[in-house]
Amino acid sequence: MALKPVTKVKISRLVNRSKGSASSSPDCIPTKMVKFVLPLFLFLLKRLVNLSYKNDVFLKSIKLARATVLYKGGLWSNPANDRLISLLSGFSV
Repeated sequence: MALKPVTKVKISRLVNRSKGSASSSPDCIPTKMVKFVLPLFLFLLKRLVNLSYKNDVFLKSIKLARATVLYKGGLWSNPANDRLISLLSGFSV
């Protein structure tokens, strides 16, 4: 599998398309803050992502998710009434 290098335009588009919530992902960085500081770190973020792809080395925090179960309704004893939610890192570009 070959990956094309990520561009600053692609990163900007992905970040700006995400919801600007104040809630934190597992890396404890709110999306709202990522959007705010993106212009300052865009070049470095692009370089980090491309080096990660090139060298096949990824931060452990990017590979982790915080999983939780949400009750949807119905009988509590029926596992089909639960929904699994995974919170991913805000930097999983």
